[in-house]
Amino acid sequence: MILFKVKSIFISVVVFVITYSEINAQQWLGVSGSNYAGTHAIYNNPANIGDSRYKLYINLVANDAFVSNNYVGWGAPYSILQLFTNSAASEYRNSKNVIVFKNSYYDVNTDGEPYHLHLLDDLRGPSFLYTINHKHSVGVLTRIRTAVNFTDASYALANTIRLGTDTLLVKNQTLPLAGTNLNINSYAELGFSYGQVIKDEDEDFVKVGITVKRVVGIYNAHLLIKDSRYTIVDDPAEPNRQIVRIDYLKADYGYTNEQAYENTRASLGWLFGNQSAGSGWGLDLGIVYEYRPDIRKFAYREKGVQKLDPSKNKYEFKIGVSILDIGGINYNNPNYIKNWDVDINNVEFRAADVRAIDGLDDAFNRINNTVGLNDATSRNNFTAGLPTSLQINADYHIKDKFYVNGLLVQSLRGNQSIGMKMPSSLSVTPRWESKWIEVGVPFALLDNYNTFTFGLAARLGPLFIGTDNLGSFLNISKPRGIDLYFGLSVPIFNKPPTLPNACFYEKKEKKNWQFWKRR
Repeated sequence: MILFKVKSIFISVVVFVITYSEINAQQWLGVSGSNYAGTHAIYNNPANIGDSRYKLYINLVANDAFVSNNYVGWGAPYSILQLFTNSAASEYRNSKNVIVFKNSYYDVNTDGEPYHLHLLDDLRGPSFLYTINHKHSVGVLTRIRTAVNFTDASYALANTIRLGTDTLLVKNQTLPLAGTNLNINSYAELGFSYGQVIKDEDEDFVKVGITVKRVVGIYNAHLLIKDSRYTIVDDPAEPNRQIVRIDYLKADYGYTNEQAYENTRASLGWLFGNQSAGSGWGLDLGIVYEYRPDIRKFAYREKGVQKLDPSKNKYEFKIGVSILDIGGINYNNPNYIKNWDVDINNVEFRAADVRAIDGLDDAFNRINNTVGLNDATSRNNFTAGLPTSLQINADYHIKDKFYVNGLLVQSLRGNQSIGMKMPSSLSVTPRWESKWIEVGVPFALLDNYNTFTFGLAARLGPLFIGTDNLGSFLNISKPRGIDLYFGLSVPIFNKPPTLPNACFYEKKEKKNWQFWKRR
């Protein structure tokens, strides 16, 4: 497995969250339901590996990153795309020709408490799918997943994060923190997939699949607050600065140090030995049913054997059900792990405590020194769950090359747990697909069914690119998201029958059809 520069990727993701935490999007909807999605369809349901349109599909690289929240949206008079491309009009620039962003451009939700933020980055490395025959298929998948999940925050805390401590909205008040949770996770996957056709009788077709995954921890930091109250007051010793007084705090708090991701290696010792911060196993299970009322259109004889054209889709509709990411990562390497049951009272954080922080380890060390935590009381182990979810997928063949896909993603991982979470969503994606060209237009309820978006995705041979939130690029209706995914692959398709008219459909041709039914 080829691992990328994990440290640079992780730092970039964290910076992205801090800078653009107002955006909201979702992942892969424009391509994941396609019959030409290749290895990307396996991530939704491992049974999709079976009866593929590909003899061999090699994913070279693909990536998607998205953020969702229910606190702020984009209310600027220019689009996020114009900001990124530095193409906003001159009226929105200062004297140095720099685009100006004002606090008034935030579209703040004042009645959505509790608030949350989810960021997930999905980097899919070299992977392949191989069709052994019409009943058996195998695959190998590599992946790096990074997520920030911040849940159950109060309106006061959300305002503090956005505006800072020097605001009348939060100063001189006793504020609750109970139930607020922060999870930062990054881990690598090496998956082995297998799919098998278990029923192929006339119009009824059923396939199942399984993916067994070795999961290795790259980084983790978590704070699960059970009960807490805090107050923000002006610091009499330092004008224009504030003190954050923690009246009391009970929490589960832990992290891996920076060496955990600095020492990431593409080696057997790191993947299967004890060189990583932690490791474990994951499991995906899936089943797909297809209804094929016109199966005779795809039947042909080859050397006296009745077969189906492997290059064609044969269903009128199909339904798939899968449970993904069963399992967890056991962080137990004492060289990298720190974890405490925190129970403190009357602790003060001053501006000097967080000034000129040099990296994550420095930040955590300052927190530990302030609240009185040390290595002697650390447990040095914890388990982080994978983002377990239930997915139900339905695909209907409208006519010719037109299809419509529906996908339900229901998270099964609670907020009060250590580990990555996958926000729930519901989407419908009409598409036009062919062997080399495809266009999909997803419509979705994202962010636990709370935010409506629409997108656009296209595939041209080995390359696909898309967004599940086109409104952010067009600046429609104060968008809460931005999303852009892409992928590059080497597709080798299953071959059609060698004879031009090998497939047939004759209602009066009963003899051959009777043979087909008996096979």
